[in-house]
Amino acid sequence: MAGREGFFIEIVATTEQDAHKVFVAMNDRGLSLTSTEMLKGYLLSEIKSDSIREKMNGLWKEKVLALKKDDDKGDETFLKAWLRAHYAETIRDTKAGAVNKDFDIIGGSFHKWVRDEKTKLGLDSSDDFELFIKKFAKLAEVYERIRQAETIFCEETKYVYYNAQVNFTLQPQLLLAPVCYEDTWPVIIEKINLTARFIDILIVSRVTNYRSVDYSTIKNFVFNVTKDIRMVDIPTLKQKLEQQYINLAFDPATALADLRLNIFTKKYIKNILARITSFIEEQTGVASNYCNYMNTQTKNPFEIEHIITDHYEWFNDEYVDQDDFRRWRNSVGALLLLHKSINASLKDKKYDYKLQKYCSNEGNIYTESLGELAYQNNPQFKKFIADNGLDFKAYDQFGKAEIMERTAVLIELVKLIWNDDMFA
Repeated sequence: MAGREGFFIEIVATTEQDAHKVFVAMNDRGLSLTSTEMLKGYLLSEIKSDSIREKMNGLWKEKVLALKKDDDKGDETFLKAWLRAHYAETIRDTKAGAVNKDFDIIGGSFHKWVRDEKTKLGLDSSDDFELFIKKFAKLAEVYERIRQAETIFCEETKYVYYNAQVNFTLQPQLLLAPVCYEDTWPVIIEKINLTARFIDILIVSRVTNYRSVDYSTIKNFVFNVTKDIRMVDIPTLKQKLEQQYINLAFDPATALADLRLNIFTKKYIKNILARITSFIEEQTGVASNYCNYMNTQTKNPFEIEHIITDHYEWFNDEYVDQDDFRRWRNSVGALLLLHKSINASLKDKKYDYKLQKYCSNEGNIYTESLGELAYQNNPQFKKFIADNGLDFKAYDQFGKAEIMERTAVLIELVKLIWNDDMFA
């Protein structure tokens, strides 16, 4: 600016370690760097050996690049999940005006939280800071594996994929919680599967009782589970998840008897129907079609089909009024999955016409079970029914009595799919 002289201040750092400390001090007050960059600067500034510091710097950069490959903020998302999963001890109370605690502060400037809580994190010596970066690198690989499992179906980690399909955003935090730095990959995968299995049951147990699993609603509960299973061995993890399962008090018979399709339940009921249908497929020697059932990006995606046509006037001798009709029509026992085009073509058709489509190659094993052919030409399906004591049967008509019977079958299927067998 005219009339003023420009000044430069020279700051000389005698060692590389001092240079990192100056970088942290200045940039914490000046340039708008990310929390990840600030955290790296702080951690490196506390490592005394130049060669180790250089090695750790390279390791950090490598992992950050990998985390940011598909998500520009992937590094920050991971660091928040990891710090919460392994180190946070407190969370803000749900009351209005409550003070932010560990969990909440980590969601913002987590680099400051690490610096302020270095004693809690065991960061006392140069070796501790080196180990912390090594832990960051190891858990970053685990996080990348989790993110991959969320987006690409793999039998080995299928529960992680299932949970991601209903957008359970706190999953990475919970899955990282029991993992230890010293764990081998087989142990890590088993821990991830056990925890993902619990999340799967948690989701179903809540949504079938019309309780939200959205972040803001469930974060405190998830945080308490996180602390409970933090860095434990597999036997202890099974024991703790078994107890958490018991605490859920999930009763499919009560929950599903009253489960109906609405704006809240729609995506969850679709997932339940997809899981049930694919489970029957797997058990009867047919390739699971779960991924296609849940995929909304295809030209002809699957949609929820009402078995009962939306014409109250056709059924007013069976239902008290339109509200009664809607309640029964939207019952989970009166719903199927069909391709969008087929679903649209059946909108005003009666049950006898629909049944032909359900039992053709345009349906699936769950829709086919409404017709006689499923029991005549499918010995594996009949064996599956007998082995599990399921009351599947064909129907020439479909009203209240049939809905109740189909709901009872669905309840038994839910018990087969969502249970605590994995924790035994």
